Amino acid sequence: MCLAIVLFAICIKMILQIDLTIVLLNCLIMVEQVKEFERNGVKLSQSKRKEMEKLKSHIDALNLKYLQNLNDFTKFLLLGEDELAGMPFEFLKDLEKADGKFKVPLTSYHVTPVLEHCKVGSTRKQIAVAYGQKGGKDNVAILENLVQLRHKFAKLLGYTNYADFAIEPRMPKTSRKILEFLEEMSEQLSDVANRELNILKDLKIKEEGNAQFGMEDLLYYIKRAEEFKVDLDVGEIKQYFPVGLVISGMLKIFQDLFALRFDEIKDVDVWHDTVRVFSVWDASSSDLLGYFFLDIFSREGKYAHTCVVTLQNGCLCSNGTRKVPAAVILSQCPKEFDGNSALLRFPEVVRLFHEFSHVVHHVSNRATFSRFSGLRLEGDFAEIPSLLLENWCYESISLKMMSGFHQDITKSISSEACQSLKRRRDLFAGLKMKQEILLCLVDQIIHSSENVDIDDLIKDLHPKVMLGIPLLEGTSPASSFPRIAFGYDAVCYSYIWSEVFAADLFVSKFKDDLLNQHAGLRFRNKVLAPGGSKDPLEIITDYLGREPSLQPFIQSRTRNSL
Repeated sequence: MCLAIVLFAICIKMILQIDLTIVLLNCLIMVEQVKEFERNGVKLSQSKRKEMEKLKSHIDALNLKYLQNLNDFTKFLLLGEDELAGMPFEFLKDLEKADGKFKVPLTSYHVTPVLEHCKVGSTRKQIAVAYGQKGGKDNVAILENLVQLRHKFAKLLGYTNYADFAIEPRMPKTSRKILEFLEEMSEQLSDVANRELNILKDLKIKEEGNAQFGMEDLLYYIKRAEEFKVDLDVGEIKQYFPVGLVISGMLKIFQDLFALRFDEIKDVDVWHDTVRVFSVWDASSSDLLGYFFLDIFSREGKYAHTCVVTLQNGCLCSNGTRKVPAAVILSQCPKEFDGNSALLRFPEVVRLFHEFSHVVHHVSNRATFSRFSGLRLEGDFAEIPSLLLENWCYESISLKMMSGFHQDITKSISSEACQSLKRRRDLFAGLKMKQEILLCLVDQIIHSSENVDIDDLIKDLHPKVMLGIPLLEGTSPASSFPRIAFGYDAVCYSYIWSEVFAADLFVSKFKDDLLNQHAGLRFRNKVLAPGGSKDPLEIITDYLGREPSLQPFIQSRTRNSL
């Protein structure tokens, strides 16, 4: 009996010495790995796996063909100078001429300016219809074929439809949840979108007479309304964003908000002399959290987009020490020339701030295992912190920290200009979001139902979602919507979803005190630190102290809409 008691005591002692958190995380890793294997066909028979591989190959080939059809689209329209009335001289002078007319290529680079500036309604419609036929019936047929193959692929793995397969590992879990979310969004935005549309219709009546309002008119009259409602000179605004000042202000905001300290490391070997290296420390404990590289200036042969690349994930080592994370932010900012500060356009400021938020997310991560570290996050959750932090680019106190007139940096951007930037972002937000919701609904419906005629679906949905504005005759958004064909199939909703959660976080926790370090530190510890080791919805609900709500997004985006 005594021996049994001793052995029992030893067992209890051993159990108490085990870190149950690590045990649970190990279990989570195993569950996720098993699920990944199952989603890749590990449970299928050999013949079924061969069928799955054939389906994947066929899907890949069709994806490529869809994109190739878009890339091979080289059509143009010949338009006279009178047909392009209202177009800026800078636009016209770059166009080739043929038979005395301007040759307007049907690319987004050329089409968008025409739809925004051309005063001639018939020209806008001609351009919009021609561009809307990009990809044509061939791409619609390819997409319908793709959808059927995706459904077959999902059913092979035991799912009812492809949407449920694609959404299962993401925050909403089911396609039904997404459809409910999109339909509620559309309904909640209808009142403000209707008011916006009436303003645009009135503008068209004043300028062109009592003509029907069409999709070809949206961009032009939104642009006209902006001129009346927003006092903002984009060229002048740029003068307040010297790249060096933007970077130093951005770093200060993140340090102040999240109780961090960034120390630049000099005399270190890097791949280019413009690259800067920083160590990141907890401002209170002085613990080393990680490193980041700033590689933001343009050079030949460099990757052309602004993004973050993880160099090392953080994790707990077997000896109890931590391997710290490291990342690099890449961009193509202009360099100083002849002693003159390089200036950033405001969208470039927002993009840099957004991507640097990913850097901070990466280095703030305290996950035990590398698998849950870095930016290996659930797809709908990955963008929420960065979209939340974009709000700092539209608030006076933070925007002034990143700005200064290039000839006298003591003169920061005015509070009125800050308000105009926010107003410009939110102007006609209802109609803009309705267009996005329409495409997301199409994506979700075709991937959650079988044998859907895509053209008929769009013809039916378009006037309902877009408040009676008819679809341009002879066009189909499905023919030139690469996200729905490749990369975001069945998950086009994700960006809107992330925006809604980000707006709730901002309004609830930060809006009234942007540099509240208590709120920022709590966000860092509760939202950023866990990485992928906890359920994203659980993380956000725990931080908010309640279920997330749609209302803050609707209210914040419609407050300045009109």
